[in-house]
Amino acid sequence: MNKSILLATIAVLMVAGCTAQGGNIQWPWQLVIPTVGGGSGLVITDFSPDQSTVYGGSSDRIMITVKNAGGFAVPNDKSLIYLTGSAISFALGADDKIYWTSTVVGDGPIKHFGQTMKPVDAVKGTDADEKTITWNLKAPNITTQTITTSFIGRVYYDYQTDVNGNIWIYSKDEADAARAAKRQIYQPTFTPSSGPVALTVTTSPTNVILQSGDTFNLNIRVSSVAGGTLYRNNTINYATAATGDNLALTQDQLNKVYITVNAPGLTISNPADCTGEQDLMGGKDVKLSCTMTPSTLPATLQSYPITITALYGYYVDRTTTVTVQKR
Repeated sequence: MNKSILLATIAVLMVAGCTAQGGNIQWPWQLVIPTVGGGSGLVITDFSPDQSTVYGGSSDRIMITVKNAGGFAVPNDKSLIYLTGSAISFALGADDKIYWTSTVVGDGPIKHFGQTMKPVDAVKGTDADEKTITWNLKAPNITTQTITTSFIGRVYYDYQTDVNGNIWIYSKDEADAARAAKRQIYQPTFTPSSGPVALTVTTSPTNVILQSGDTFNLNIRVSSVAGGTLYRNNTINYATAATGDNLALTQDQLNKVYITVNAPGLTISNPADCTGEQDLMGGKDVKLSCTMTPSTLPATLQSYPITITALYGYYVDRTTTVTVQKR
């Protein structure tokens, strides 16, 4: 089972809580559920040559294997795989004494999966999609005795992390009645999906107990956790990219994530404080908080569904080497 999902479903008993007026109340029977969502998206499980040492002019294959280790399906038109290196050229007529060249006419540095890369589905019992992409290359006819060449395999893709939950809201009278009867007070519960961007969601107060005119806060912490590079989603045209030039990212496109909050029946009084584009400069977390209130104060206990979504682009890469020997 995915670790982040496991964490999100383990119940931990705590003693905490407060009224809408801010006074402390002890609720020894209340239920608390961790709400951290993180993990991985498309990951490179292998990047290696068919042969690590070859003679100049010989053929070799560079293979990259990619798996969707997150919780979101990636369409074919929202991803690509890019191969570059210290001495590789896909240009026609490239100097074969210097460069690795393709043995496949019309091949290039960019390839696609040719399918939607789906994550594991525990309900259906299906595994996460994993696919191997191959480049067939010919080693340069070097004039020196030996050289070691480097290859970099990189995967670019658009992804998202979701947190789905329910915010339980009590009137003060009903909360007092529950307390007197020593019944469980339901706290907001959140279930995160796994992705390179983690979302940690809480409310304050933890027990949402409101009277007319009261509000509560929705708190969101956004973190980049998978060790790759974050960029603004929909920045790269994956379908038309043909060379590395199409993949250039500017400084103002890096470290960007877009946050949305969908909460039917709840009103956000300051949406700019917890939605829209956020900047994770230097890989540091961003902490967001906004004020919420039900459109109509419920007379009895009521659950309000809520979905928090992070939209972003991401890339990860791996390096491998091949030694070329003079014939």
